[in-house]
Amino acid sequence: MKITIIIPRLKISGGVIILAIYAHYLFLLGHEVKIIMNNPVAWRRFLANLLKYKPNWMSDFKLKIIRTPEINEKYFSEADILMISTYRHANLIKNFSNKFGKKVYLIQHDERLYHGKSDEVAEAYKLPFKFIAVSTWVKERLKKDFNQDTELLLNTLDKNIFYPREIKRSDRDIRILMLHHTYEWKGAKEGMEIINDLKKKHNNIKLIMYGARQENVECDEYYYKPFGKETAELFSGCDVFLCPSWDEGFGLPSLEAMACGCALATYDNGGSRDFAFHNKTALVAERRNKKDLKEKLELLIKNSGLRKQIAKNGCQFVKEMPTWKEQAKKMELILQKLL
Repeated sequence: MKITIIIPRLKISGGVIILAIYAHYLFLLGHEVKIIMNNPVAWRRFLANLLKYKPNWMSDFKLKIIRTPEINEKYFSEADILMISTYRHANLIKNFSNKFGKKVYLIQHDERLYHGKSDEVAEAYKLPFKFIAVSTWVKERLKKDFNQDTELLLNTLDKNIFYPREIKRSDRDIRILMLHHTYEWKGAKEGMEIINDLKKKHNNIKLIMYGARQENVECDEYYYKPFGKETAELFSGCDVFLCPSWDEGFGLPSLEAMACGCALATYDNGGSRDFAFHNKTALVAERRNKKDLKEKLELLIKNSGLRKQIAKNGCQFVKEMPTWKEQAKKMELILQKLL
C-alpha cells in the first residue's frame, strides 16, 4: 500500500509519537509510507526537505518526511490511504479526491474538550472517514455522540525500552513521579498541591517531575525532556507515578510508568480505563476529586505492601500487552479491508 500520514508537528508529544511509530512499522511491513507536515516558512521548509531533517527523538524511526507550504491537494501524490489524527486536518482534507487515498482518522482524544471549538471538532467527527480509536473511552464517545462505528486499536509501548531497572537509591525515601505540563487539564498544579500537602505528614516523600519545558519547577528533582531509555530509567528510580490529568485519550506516561515498576495513582480520566483497574493495576480516584486522589496516593505512601503489589500487578499487565509490531499488523489489516 501507498500510505500518506499527515502530522501536526515534529515537536515531541504522545500523539505525534504514535503516528511516527505506526509509520515506522508499516514501512517495515513493506508499505510505502510518507509523512506530510505543513511548514509555511519557505527557507526552513526547503532546507529541511533538502537535508531530510528529522529530530533526535525520531532518529531510530524509518520515516520519509516531506514539508509542504500548506495542506492542499497540489502538494500530495496518489496513495491508497490518507491518514490524519487531528480535527483540523480532517476538515482540510475532507474534499480531497479519492486518488490521494481512502481517508482514515486515527483519533487519540475527544478533541472537543481542549483542542478546538466544539462545532469544528463535531464537523470532523461526522465525516464519512474510517475512524480508529486508541482507547475504549474514545470509541464509546464517538458511538454515543456521533454514531460512528469505530475500530479499536489500543496503544501499547516498546517493552525493550520500558521495563524495570535496578536503580541505586535511598530505601527510606518514597519517590513520587509526575509529568509537568502547562495545560491546566493535565492537572500538574493540583498534583503538586497534593504532594506538597502530604509532605507535611510524611517527611520521607520526594516529588520528582519531568517535562518538555525547561523552566523552574518547585520540586525535589526535575528532568528536562527525557525520552525513551532516559524516561524508563527515571520511572524505574521512582516508587509511585501520580497522574492528576482530568481527561486522557489514552495516557501513555501512566502505562510506561507501570511497565517500569511504578505503582500508579490516577484519576479516572477515560483513557486509563484500558489499563488502570482499581485495586489491581492502580489506585483509581474519581475524576477531578482532589481529596479522593490524595487519599489514594497516601495509601500507597503508607502501605508498602500495597504499593509493591500494585506495582507488580501493573508491570505484569503491561508484559501481557501486544507489541507495537502486532498492533501495526492489526492496523495493516484494517487499512487493507478499506481497499
